[in-house]
Amino acid sequence: MAVFNDKTKKEELSEDAKLVFAAIDGDNDAFGKLLEKYSSFVYRTVFYDIKSKEDAEDISQEVFIKAYKALANFRSDSEFSTWIYRICKNTIYDYIRKSSREKSIPLSEMSSGDENDRIYDIPDDSGKYDPEKTYISKETADIVNDAISSLSEEHKSIILMRDIEGYSYGEIADILSIEEGTVKSRLSRARNSLKKKLENLKML
Repeated sequence: MAVFNDKTKKEELSEDAKLVFAAIDGDNDAFGKLLEKYSSFVYRTVFYDIKSKEDAEDISQEVFIKAYKALANFRSDSEFSTWIYRICKNTIYDYIRKSSREKSIPLSEMSSGDENDRIYDIPDDSGKYDPEKTYISKETADIVNDAISSLSEEHKSIILMRDIEGYSYGEIADILSIEEGTVKSRLSRARNSLKKKLENLKML
């Protein structure tokens, strides 16, 4: 049986937390719903750091395997999005460190809007993204993706969460453990940085 935080009544749990505890109690469909909800977010987070479709798919699977095995450690007074994001980033860092040792590639080389701004076409095999409905060409998408990948970790994360995944300012604040005001100012700087990179590439 799942054990709830003493300060949190079962009826007060978020929908994600209810799914987590249902999964802990043996409901496989519950974890499947969490995987479906966060698969795009996890994949994109990995892809922008790793910049390899195949590796991003493998690492994303590893993230959810780790999450499933660690469900019992989830605290009901925290957000699942924050929890899975931390597992995701830790898994990415582990991969980068391992790759750096094996290939002798410096870590620095491994990674470096509005609603209408969400036009990025990132490789994804989930079936949710129809190439025929893409607003921009693959070549243009690759340039945009590379530009986002070259942003600082701080700016890259905020662009991903707000402009691509569509998280609210409050959700981003929870995930990154910062104030909403900080989210807005950081997003503004991130967008300006991305705009400059695209201008240098004659994209704007």
